Amino acid sequence: MLNLEILRLDDKHLEVKLKGESYTLFSPLVEYLSNDPDVEYVQFDVDHPLQENVYFKLKVRRGTPLEAVQRAVNTILADLEELEKGLLQ
Repeated sequence: MLNLEILRLDDKHLEVKLKGESYTLFSPLVEYLSNDPDVEYVQFDVDHPLQENVYFKLKVRRGTPLEAVQRAVNTILADLEELEKGLLQ
C-alpha cells in the first residue's frame, strides 16, 4: 500500500514522497510528463531500493501540476487500453 506525503503543492510545483514504491509507477509517469509541453521539469528519485521511498518533483509552465498529472495518467490509461485491444484481437 502506498503512503503519500505531499511535501509541496502550489500553482506551479508538486513535490511528494511515497513510501512503499519503487521505479515501477514513476518511470512511465515521468516519461509521459516529459512529453507534455506544459511541463517545465519532472523527476523522481528512489533514496534506497530496500527502503522504497520515492521523491517526485514536478514544475509546470502552464496549468497546475495536478492537471498535468491527470493528463499523463489519462494518456497512459488510453495507451494501455489500445495495447490491450491490439493484443486481444
